[in-house]
Amino acid sequence: MSVFSYIAKSRHGEELSGHLAGENLDEVIAELHTMGLAVLHIHESRGPLLAGFLNWLRELSPPKASKRELALFSRQLATVLESGIPLSRGLRGLASDKGGRGMGKTILDVCDRIERGESLSKALEAHPAVFNSMYQSMVRAGERAGTLDSVVEHLAVYLEKSDAIRTKVKSALSYPVFIMVFAALAILLMLVKIVPTFAKLYTDLGADLPTLTRIMIESSAFVQGHFLSGFLLSALTLIGLFFSLRTERGKYLWHSFLLSMPLFGVILKKSVMSRFTRTLGILLESGLPVLEALELVGAASGNAVIHRAVMQVRAQVEAGQALTPSFRSTGKFPEMVLQLMSTGEESGGLDTMLRKTSDFYDREVEASVHGISTLIEPLMIVIVGLMLGVMVLGMFLPIFTLGEAVMRGGHAL
Repeated sequence: MSVFSYIAKSRHGEELSGHLAGENLDEVIAELHTMGLAVLHIHESRGPLLAGFLNWLRELSPPKASKRELALFSRQLATVLESGIPLSRGLRGLASDKGGRGMGKTILDVCDRIERGESLSKALEAHPAVFNSMYQSMVRAGERAGTLDSVVEHLAVYLEKSDAIRTKVKSALSYPVFIMVFAALAILLMLVKIVPTFAKLYTDLGADLPTLTRIMIESSAFVQGHFLSGFLLSALTLIGLFFSLRTERGKYLWHSFLLSMPLFGVILKKSVMSRFTRTLGILLESGLPVLEALELVGAASGNAVIHRAVMQVRAQVEAGQALTPSFRSTGKFPEMVLQLMSTGEESGGLDTMLRKTSDFYDREVEASVHGISTLIEPLMIVIVGLMLGVMVLGMFLPIFTLGEAVMRGGHAL
């Protein structure tokens, strides 16, 4: 297999260039034609060994799309469906706007599959890294019910609101994390560079050191003597944490810890409840059966604790139990959610009630983020100031008795 460099023109007149792997020149040209590109120039650029390596990398890391990109695509797709434009024509227009790479290439492939006779949901199944199982199931349900345009519109709203909530939560967490990392680096620098200078000075003067100063000097000596081993231990800990988070138990323990954190755990739990209720509401509104909706909402919740709880609920509902009591038995859902869910079941408007619950939690997250953002800045300044202030105080405490130390040093001379 070889890699070919090409220059081609799209159906909208846009000139594109890139690389494509294939067995021979004819195969690559045929693939470019299926992508809707007219070949202007093409030549072999790399040998078979490198081509195989590039293909391996491509299979190892399939193209993905951010929630923002997927939300924009869903919004544009909903507009195409509502306008009555033929789906393949509309998709080619969207692909040309995004270029021939990444999301644009994915849309082109979906378009080609539709033109070959596949349904939209079937075409999306070829790109699970971009369109997850929830997205595919909702599109499939919309196709069956003949409400694809409204389902895609709901998906766009869902993705936009999910991205907005995720951005707000990240903004609330990023500032304190940055400040604490900065403080840790500043303390490490003081222990490695500044404290040893003061320690040598006080040792030469024979000063009687306070307890705090001795602790600082001993800590500095420990850090200097075990710097390499400490660095390796930290690296191994991070690597172990990374791999443990890829296991089901490790992810569950980590998410449990995040939800139990003071201040930030409350925000995370509200954001998870917002995502859970909105996802379940939109799945039920799209016409999916309850059991299928529960299976999808567990994976889409983004939290292993809620995922496990939802799977327990699914098993109980499958065994014949009612929905709300099954959720209550897990002990993982707020009472307000359970009460609103019960009201929705009784009134026959569970999907509507779930969306209203999600809107409520969206407002709660926004208010909590605003409150913590207002509080966290002065709180972080106080904490960092205390940490650095204690270190500075520990280093300068012997100055108060420095005169006596100098006198003793002078008599010794």
